[in-house]
Amino acid sequence: GRTARGAPIPSVLPVKSDDVITSVLPVSEFSKNEFIVLATEYGWIKKTPLAAFEKLTQRGLIIATLADGDRLNWCEKCTDNDDILVGSTRGQATRFKAADLRPTARTSRGVKSMTLKKGDTIADMNVLRKEDKFVLVVTTEGYGKRVLTEEFRTTARGGSGVIAIKFKAGRVDDRISTMRVVNEDDEILLITSQGVIVRQKVSDISCQGRAATGVLVQKVDVRSGDSISTV
Repeated sequence: GRTARGAPIPSVLPVKSDDVITSVLPVSEFSKNEFIVLATEYGWIKKTPLAAFEKLTQRGLIIATLADGDRLNWCEKCTDNDDILVGSTRGQATRFKAADLRPTARTSRGVKSMTLKKGDTIADMNVLRKEDKFVLVVTTEGYGKRVLTEEFRTTARGGSGVIAIKFKAGRVDDRISTMRVVNEDDEILLITSQGVIVRQKVSDISCQGRAATGVLVQKVDVRSGDSISTV
């Protein structure tokens, strides 16, 4: 049920007690034309052939090498026909071709996805396909909007990116929480750090330009320390 705590991950999967599951990726076949794209909080990204993970053992395999303090937060499947969209917590985003990422081995660290300013980190990573039309941008303080994917032009990997959202005046602590590809007929669940869940239609969230501040999509009790944690 909704209020159940669930089972401890180490009791059902061979992971250490201090490990954290950051992504679950369903795979039906290990196609030679598909890759896994991995992105970290500090902006590193890598692309590894999906076939490299076909022979997994119960002990698992090393999937990436991380710098001290960095975390692997995103894992998606892609092909060389797709684009990668990366957004930062301070409102920047960059889009580049997946084909521009050179495939690397499982143990590699990868390359820089975008140049981050001091104090900035990656908020989200998406694989963009030709049919994808909208990106949903939601901030930690509950503001959000839809943006046409075509507004994020394809550039070279590693740049500083373009504005994805302008934060409301006076909201000095607001940050991007989620930057997710959506369809107009989708419904979303907005989940706060204090466990409040709200269901909303994507079509009810206005479509605005990159430089717009968005609208209030979920009231968040910022004074009590609550924030949008995931969508």
